[in-house]
Amino acid sequence: MAALEAALAATRESSSTPSEGPADFRSSLYEAYVYGLGRTLSLYDPGSVRVLVREMGRRIREYLEEVGYDLGGAGTLDEVLEKTIGFFVAHGFVDLEVVKWEDDLIHARWHRLLGLRAYERIVAAGGETFISCPLSAVIHDGLAAFGKELALRENKFDLERSFVESWEAVVDMPTEAQPQSLSLDAERMFALEREQSRQLRVRDEFIRIASHELSTPLTATKLALRRLDGAELPDAARHAVGVLSRQVRRLELLVSEMLETTRLQIGRVRLERTEVDLVAATRAVIELLVTAESAEPGQIRLHGDGAAVGLWDAARLDQIVTNLLTNAIKYGEGRPVDVTITRHDVHARLQVRDHGIGIAPEALGRIFEPFERAAPVETHGGLGLGLYIARRFVEMHGGRIAVDSEPGAGATFIVDLPLATPLTPGVILEARRARQERTP
Repeated sequence: MAALEAALAATRESSSTPSEGPADFRSSLYEAYVYGLGRTLSLYDPGSVRVLVREMGRRIREYLEEVGYDLGGAGTLDEVLEKTIGFFVAHGFVDLEVVKWEDDLIHARWHRLLGLRAYERIVAAGGETFISCPLSAVIHDGLAAFGKELALRENKFDLERSFVESWEAVVDMPTEAQPQSLSLDAERMFALEREQSRQLRVRDEFIRIASHELSTPLTATKLALRRLDGAELPDAARHAVGVLSRQVRRLELLVSEMLETTRLQIGRVRLERTEVDLVAATRAVIELLVTAESAEPGQIRLHGDGAAVGLWDAARLDQIVTNLLTNAIKYGEGRPVDVTITRHDVHARLQVRDHGIGIAPEALGRIFEPFERAAPVETHGGLGLGLYIARRFVEMHGGRIAVDSEPGAGATFIVDLPLATPLTPGVILEARRARQERTP
């Protein structure tokens, strides 16, 4: 790239146009890039632009962290702004002066901003700008986890003194309509679909192989830890063994989630239905979580002493309950988790309520999708697969899962499971396959 810029600058110097050095040429090239990006974004609907900017911010953050820059975790909305702005200013990415920060309105002055003329031309043409694209994009990505975004209220440009003043407000994200699709010719569309299918196959195969390969050393580590657990050890060593055991258990759960997700997506999961008591199964999961020190004794309160027996897959039912409870513990901020089980005429209902951070409204529709999360990964770990797996297993049983939540008010997950086997097309196909396998 540097060689190309030098060659182009040399061409300009040898031509009849006014001379321009490499530094000036680089600045002009950057302004052309900014102008081209801004004008291109103006072609799309605002919802698509918001998605693109957030995705750009996520990719920028990932790359910076990959090459060794720590942007710092953000647990609150204010921390997103403080830590992101502080990081970019401290590392010289921008020369930013925050003139006033009151409530949700930020008045800033950007000095020596590259592409200033391009930004001014975009505004003059009636387009929206994102002052200093990398910083604003990363902020947009961070705010999205809280259902917020930056809205530009006003810009003032001063070319002579090379600065721009901006007034931006932190506002609620609007409900986005379906983004407009790009118009592609049929051949190009089919080529993209084939490539996407190939990449999905490669991804699923990688996850499958990685899950199996990781399981072997984890099993060996578990056996070694069990032998140590039965040996006479000093208190410090016994504490270390306990920490290692919990971490191995956590790795096992992550590997299991990856493998289970791959099986679900390629259709290699079948249910083995037997009579299962949902109350007894839930009580067993709670005891296991307390034993594994994932939950404190008494933290999970079970309401419902009677039986709720249905024709379910015991292992999958256990996984549904486990995923919902571990999710409630993770986001419950150490507060009690209430589990209520009731039996109705044709179905059983499982309700898991935590009293933690809650879920933003715009995240409610996507948290049951794979690799989705309602809180930043910096503050809450995991792969974002637990709720997806729970939803798929609930649906395979002919049931439904829903969530009711508000930010700061906790969340309630509601699962309705038919007591008997529903005659849905999926269940009929499952029974047909089982009969075919039994037939010699």
